[in-house]
Amino acid sequence: MIDPSNPDFENTPTSSQRPRFGYAPADHAAPPCVTIVTPFYNTGLVFHETARSVLQQSLQQWEWLIINDGSTDPVSLSILESYRDADHRIQVIDHTVNKGPSASRNTGFRAARTPYVVQLDSDDLLEPTAVEKWLWFLESYPEYAFGKGYSVGFGAQEYLWEKGFHNGTAFLNANLVDPTSIVRKTVHHAVGGYDEAIRHGLEDWDFWLHCANLGYWGGTVPEYLDWYRRRSTHGDRWLDWDNAERQSAFMGKLRQRYPQLWHGGFPQVEIRWHMPNDTVPNDLPCENHLRKEKPRLLMVVPWLTMGGADKFNLDLLQQLTQRGWEVTVATTLKGDYCWLPQFARYTPDIFVLHHFLRMVDYPRFLRYLIESRQPDVVLVSNSEFGYLLLPFLRAFCPQPAYADFCHIEEEHWKKGGFPRISIDFLEQLDLTIVTSLYLKQWMVERGGTKDRIEVCYIDVDPNHWKPDRQIRATVRKELGIEDEVPVILYAGRLVPQKQPKVFAQVMSHLRARGFGFQALVAGDGEDREWLDDFLRRHHLGKQVKMLGPASSERMQALMAASDIFFLPSRWEGIALTIYEAMACGLAVAGADVGGQRELVTKECGILLTPGEEQVEVQQYAEALAQLLRNPDLRAAMGHQARSRICEHFRLEFMGDRMVALFEEARFLRPAHPRPAVSPGLGLACATQAVEYMRLHQVADMLWLEREGRKEKGLPLSAFFYVRLRRIGRPLYLWGLQRGWHWMTPLKDLIKRGLLTRFGQSV
Repeated sequence: MIDPSNPDFENTPTSSQRPRFGYAPADHAAPPCVTIVTPFYNTGLVFHETARSVLQQSLQQWEWLIINDGSTDPVSLSILESYRDADHRIQVIDHTVNKGPSASRNTGFRAARTPYVVQLDSDDLLEPTAVEKWLWFLESYPEYAFGKGYSVGFGAQEYLWEKGFHNGTAFLNANLVDPTSIVRKTVHHAVGGYDEAIRHGLEDWDFWLHCANLGYWGGTVPEYLDWYRRRSTHGDRWLDWDNAERQSAFMGKLRQRYPQLWHGGFPQVEIRWHMPNDTVPNDLPCENHLRKEKPRLLMVVPWLTMGGADKFNLDLLQQLTQRGWEVTVATTLKGDYCWLPQFARYTPDIFVLHHFLRMVDYPRFLRYLIESRQPDVVLVSNSEFGYLLLPFLRAFCPQPAYADFCHIEEEHWKKGGFPRISIDFLEQLDLTIVTSLYLKQWMVERGGTKDRIEVCYIDVDPNHWKPDRQIRATVRKELGIEDEVPVILYAGRLVPQKQPKVFAQVMSHLRARGFGFQALVAGDGEDREWLDDFLRRHHLGKQVKMLGPASSERMQALMAASDIFFLPSRWEGIALTIYEAMACGLAVAGADVGGQRELVTKECGILLTPGEEQVEVQQYAEALAQLLRNPDLRAAMGHQARSRICEHFRLEFMGDRMVALFEEARFLRPAHPRPAVSPGLGLACATQAVEYMRLHQVADMLWLEREGRKEKGLPLSAFFYVRLRRIGRPLYLWGLQRGWHWMTPLKDLIKRGLLTRFGQSV
């Protein structure tokens, strides 16, 4: 998977640098569920790369039809011969003369035995999960006739291409996609296939507009799923693709063929609205049983973003793959996926469910993943949807052990957050893993089973997080900080949990007391604006530098440049940043919350019990003053902090511990089984889980909009009317039918004409 922020065009899907997964069929007799069609004409050696990208697909129930379109090159013919008997799923179909790509694709579609056809040119490449995601995309969205993802251009030209079928009418001005895509065979048949008279390029553009002219259109999976090999020029082979007169003339012919498309007749695909209590389908389009030679884990997580829990997931992935495990990752929420490329460094088997599925299809897809990959353990980490689906998954997939990982209790959210949810689902879990003895005791006191809760500290790599004098000097020079000035680092999300208001007031107190210091703030969040304003009003700009969000590499450099790590959190499990700071040899000043005292001893730092805000400010100011006035003390604490990490909290200890706990979960599953769940109850639970998450998303959306409307001074009745207009008439009518208490006054206001202005604005 390519990293859009730092693309490496040499690291193609067939590169040896890519992580591997055991994508091989367990049942060679399984019928195909998708057909791959590839026109081949004198392609040459690069075809081997295309073939490797097909053979390593995560979906192995395919048939591959290679259409030899009258090739004459001896090398190319020899290459084709090597694939004729290489795999029973591969069939080479020969044209006696060259007929062009349109005829070759039509030949493939006619011979296809499956309802879905993936078009793949003979020099292009597929990402390992492309075919699997495309098939499920069309399964989940029957409204679409065909589908595609984003493309990577490589070869003579290198670029990232995010245009596609979602651009709709933009196809009237240019062909925005290459042919690599998935197409319903019925659609190809309904439109009469490709026009075989088009022999000079752009035949795929004609095909897409022909489909549109008959009311068919497609959608886009927002991931880079295919690699399009670029030539220095395509006009030498495809005369109509010259970006000049011939191409302009070709577009003129398209306008003559399909005039209604240029006069408002372009199809608008209406996606079916997610209605209340939608039926959760449970049929699978294929089984795709994969051969298993290594231990496997399925991780069900909310997203792949920047955060402590997510960093643990990434570290766990790294540790397991180093130990020979194969890991599948499935995410359940929309959100920020900035760390997706980092996860893809260790496994190709990553599925961001909302990219290619409607929510109602999440349950059956997770069931499919378990039946396909046969994981030894299914691990739920911070995914509420994952917990809610446990009865369904255990009913239909009882073979794996089911475990969860809990980081932190949050009393303000669901009376304890994910540990509270874990307790509610204890009969569905073979083992619960937590980050501290404190959290284990917290759960036991609230009904958790002591013998089924184990501790695994998240730990850190002291070979990566370590003091570095050279980096220290470089960063201090960059930031204009003298060598002798003590630096306080405050790093984390600028949200109430991390108490940036306490931090700001402490800095003001220290400056007022005459201490010389430099504070660095690395992070961003909802309190950023408040913090900027406070620093400006109190003239703290020189003492406090706002650095914005920092990558892991940047954070490492900032810690090397610092002396004290300050984190006055309201609550934590054990903050990952404290592990990192201690490994870098920083003295710690923080909150005695969660299990942090299990990590930070009095020799390593100062932890204070939370209390009233002003009391905390005074106590933290005094603690930091003690460290600022005594360089020997903070140096000794930093030395002890790093020693403690190296002796007791190394990252490899976490990896060993998690593998041992997975083995314990696998032992407990048959030795002390949890109550069985019937298929009927499991499916009912899945239905309720989907409905709960749907309402949860609607409620979150309405709440955020409500807060925004309140800030703008709009009446809440107007807000609700506007919001409902945006989220869909079906939900509005559904609410009226059920007598939601705010619907009737809205109706009256609408009748009286008081909401006309708002209605016209949406």
